[in-house]
Amino acid sequence: MAARKKVSASKRIQAGLRDLEKRMPRNMQSAMNEARANLRKFQHQLERARKNRDARWQKVQTQMRRDVVRLLQRLEKAVAPGGPASARAPAPRRKKR
Repeated sequence: MAARKKVSASKRIQAGLRDLEKRMPRNMQSAMNEARANLRKFQHQLERARKNRDARWQKVQTQMRRDVVRLLQRLEKAVAPGGPASARAPAPRRKKR
């Protein structure tokens, strides 16, 4: 017995839908076509929304990284010995007697 060729699930479903569509009355076929077209449009909208979401996330992530680098640089500068932070630090206050 010859081995059967593997067919993806989506292709089997599409073939089944085509077969079902051929057996349906004309008015149901047009409804099926409309439903398929609407599903295709919805899938495209979903893909576009995902791409937009990914692009926005990438932009936010890049900005956050830049901000963190700037903050770390400021922190290093402030903590560095003899840095500008020690030059700006006011002298300790004395108690009045």
